[in-house]
Amino acid sequence: MLIDVHARFTEIAALQAAQKFADLDIYWWEEPTSRDRQETVHEVAHRSPIPVATGEMYDTVGQFYTLAAGGGVNIFQPEPMSLGGIGPSMQVANLALAHGSHIAPHQSGGPVATAVCLQLAAAVPNFLIQEHFDAFNDPWTRELVSWHPTVNPDNGHLSLPDAPGLGIDLDIDAIKDHPYDPNAYLNVHAEGWEKRLGRREEAGKRGL
Repeated sequence: MLIDVHARFTEIAALQAAQKFADLDIYWWEEPTSRDRQETVHEVAHRSPIPVATGEMYDTVGQFYTLAAGGGVNIFQPEPMSLGGIGPSMQVANLALAHGSHIAPHQSGGPVATAVCLQLAAAVPNFLIQEHFDAFNDPWTRELVSWHPTVNPDNGHLSLPDAPGLGIDLDIDAIKDHPYDPNAYLNVHAEGWEKRLGRREEAGKRGL
């Protein structure tokens, strides 16, 4: 079981909750503290009985260096789309490896982002687990690329592409049929939010 707190707790609240949940054999405690001060996650990680994972909001490799220097956190969660792609993500993976830590890349985007993360999984020795949201995307997103991973029901592993590059080809016509919408907005308070639908103006009407 993984618990995703998404920076909703203060340091004290995170530690109190971790103590209460200690007997539940939780795999990790994700982003347990506020993002206002990166140092608080170090303090929680050193004292928490539950392993701490963090890093999905980081957009520079240097932030992961600070994470490693602080100690305590041994599950780094780089987001390749925020860091700038495979190159910086590999730098984070190597930094984590030298630190004796794993990476568990954040990925809540589309099939191209999934393909990027799977390339990392194939190349990185300290790759731990992969977040995978493709099943929750709109059905038309499958039309954007030529290949999709399958899930092995016996072990939960995702298949790896074997074509050149990222292992996928883009369907440009399908992409043109679904242009970028600057008003798209995920309202986690609306019914069906897990399907990741919503518009910014709808959220505004609700005062969110």
